[in-house]
Amino acid sequence: MIRIVELMHLLMRKYVRDWTKCHKKCKLVKQDVPHLAEYAFDLFPLEDVEKFIIDNRFLLDVIGIVDTNTPIIVYSKDDPKKSHLKFKITDGRYKLNITFFNEIGESFEKAFKDILEEPVVVIIAGGKANKYDGELYLTSFPATRFYLNPNNYSVPEVLNRFTFMNCEDETDTKLYTIEDIKQLNEAYIEKQILCALTVKKVEQQYNWYDNFCTNCDEEVNIVDGRFRCIVKCKRNIPLPDKRFRLCTVCSDNTGVIVVVFPDDEIQRITGKNVFEIENDDNQVVEDILFPPLLKDFEKKEYIVTLNISEENIRKSSNVYQAKKLLQPQEMGESCNTVGLTSPQKVYTPVTTEIQASEAPKEYSPPTEKSTNRTRGRKNKVFVKYDMDEATPIAKLKKT
Repeated sequence: MIRIVELMHLLMRKYVRDWTKCHKKCKLVKQDVPHLAEYAFDLFPLEDVEKFIIDNRFLLDVIGIVDTNTPIIVYSKDDPKKSHLKFKITDGRYKLNITFFNEIGESFEKAFKDILEEPVVVIIAGGKANKYDGELYLTSFPATRFYLNPNNYSVPEVLNRFTFMNCEDETDTKLYTIEDIKQLNEAYIEKQILCALTVKKVEQQYNWYDNFCTNCDEEVNIVDGRFRCIVKCKRNIPLPDKRFRLCTVCSDNTGVIVVVFPDDEIQRITGKNVFEIENDDNQVVEDILFPPLLKDFEKKEYIVTLNISEENIRKSSNVYQAKKLLQPQEMGESCNTVGLTSPQKVYTPVTTEIQASEAPKEYSPPTEKSTNRTRGRKNKVFVKYDMDEATPIAKLKKT
């Protein structure tokens, strides 16, 4: 027994001695630290919030612009400790009622007053979908948190969409033609313009999606057979995010240009993302490499918001990036058809006034009432004929 204990002590001393040597050999390696997102949300569109009323298992994360000048908290008359704060948020197309109760409402009111920038973007994490008096609300829950103007990639997207959809703030509502676009000068660099285009063709020889880093939102490359973010994160990505990038040939009656449609608009129009289309047997199989759903963009007209880059102005690139896609009827509904003009196309409803003509002076007599009864012949006409008696009778066929 003593020998076993001594052997164990010897082994322990050897292990500690070896670990100490290994520890002394460790060196500090300086390298770029991967970029980690400050916040992580699972954002749902405002139009989909109502679907979660019947499902009590999930809380929602939403983003929108506060649609109220100064939200004011209201205290209960019966219990001063109870209070609620009501306001609305919008993404430029849909609005959603928000109600914060008690402490979170007081915190929001105080934080909102300290914000100097306008408009104010809020991300609400962990809200509960409810209905009150027939109206849809997102209410606070013990797990609910809010973030005002956070450092998140989705904030600029919401601001850009809101600026575009808020037609009262738009100063330039002209619909540019392709001929006008090709003659733009340096004053239009990094600006957005509207144009009415018809999709002539969807390019199928190019890949219809790209791979993006899940952290820094940059496109990833394949290095040694693995996806790697070489722009910011400097690390391998096990499974990158996949986003649409659809190359189209668009035209009007003045010319033709190449336009790349963005991921968010394709998802909004088709109702599917890249992963859903990839796993749809009706869209992508061995014989079908290009999804038929994306071909449906052909032969359709859109009001396109184009981002004009410096390369477009310098004529070093003839490919234009689309920011927004709207069909003419959507544009009219959202902006109440305010002042969109084009020398070639003007999308206005056509009304036809039909005036009643004078009734003819003479009418044909009414027909007799129809009946299913068999009518007999009133006049029978007998026809004389002579039958040859020598004519043989034909034999009947056996069946």
